Amino acid sequence: MKRILPILLALLLSACTKTAEDRLLCQVTLRLDREIVALTIDNSLPGNYFRNLNTGETYDFPVFVNGKCELRVLKGVYVIAFDGTAAFADGSGRRVRSAEHSSTTTAVTLTGDEETVTLSLLEL
Repeated sequence: MKRILPILLALLLSACTKTAEDRLLCQVTLRLDREIVALTIDNSLPGNYFRNLNTGETYDFPVFVNGKCELRVLKGVYVIAFDGTAAFADGSGRRVRSAEHSSTTTAVTLTGDEETVTLSLLEL
């Protein structure tokens, strides 16, 4: 019993270390459906958005490196759409678009502590 009590106490304390803010946030990894070295999105364009439908807050996209990027956002339901410039491994560059989660009917629910969303790209 003397050995179990410290272990239980350590588990209890580690479970309590998560702050109220941490419980409200989600670490999101956005992955692309193809191999891309880098993808840059112009966040100033009105058609490019990563928007929380619950709060209306819009987050800027970071640069996608090796087909992924990470954001820390408030948990909720999100619409995602963008046009960007993709750089491929062969040195070529192309304009691409992702719009599969661009409406309320196709929105993404991000309620876990960590979530991954794979985005399909359409070459323009």
